Amino acid sequence: MDIYIDESIHERANFIVLAAVCAGQDDIRLASEALSQCGFVPGRDEFKSSMTMSGNKHAQDLRERFREIIGGCKIAIGVCAVNERHQLMALAARISEAVSSHDPAKKRTVHLDQGMKRQPITLPNGYLLNADCDSKAVIGIQVADCCAHFIATMLLGELGLFTKMVPARRVYPENEGDLELAWELWASIRYALAGSEPIGPVDDDGDYEPLLKPFGLVLSDGCDERVVEVAEKRFGSVWVGCIH
Repeated sequence: MDIYIDESIHERANFIVLAAVCAGQDDIRLASEALSQCGFVPGRDEFKSSMTMSGNKHAQDLRERFREIIGGCKIAIGVCAVNERHQLMALAARISEAVSSHDPAKKRTVHLDQGMKRQPITLPNGYLLNADCDSKAVIGIQVADCCAHFIATMLLGELGLFTKMVPARRVYPENEGDLELAWELWASIRYALAGSEPIGPVDDDGDYEPLLKPFGLVLSDGCDERVVEVAEKRFGSVWVGCIH
């Protein structure tokens, strides 16, 4: 796996999300195929979370294809305040450290999107830095862009700043009514967010409750207290048991 990192900036809520998507060659191949099959030309066109989605079936289909790919990867998250934008590369290094604790190979390339201000950083031993990536050429950055948007949507939902609803049958086929899109997004990629260390109690049979530590969650000291609170609530543990 390599690590692809991109950001999603939300000034009204005073946070920036960095999403680090740990993806293998097969995942990148699937992303390239998804671009082609959704009417885009890899290397010339790209997915951008800022694209107009309303009435744009090609973009909507590509976003859903990327969501499927993201769900099969592993995701680490960093969150900082908007005024810490000049420190995103340092936050990316901290996320890489968190990922390395799960990484037996200890040899990865960390790809960063263009625009992150250069600063001296130290990556885990065996990790290589590929900064200033052109997302048209490095498709994994496009996947990270999509992922960062999803994570930011979940945070906005927890903050009460995003309330879009979707049909409940998208998660619960037998149910009528609606549920929050932010929650549906979480449900669809929660396994990618989960690490391997249990944190739930043990039952009478000696089995752990299906609650795991996150694969990686790094919060900067500059984050608003409310942002820290909701980030820890949504991402500080990951339920991997049944939700149906």
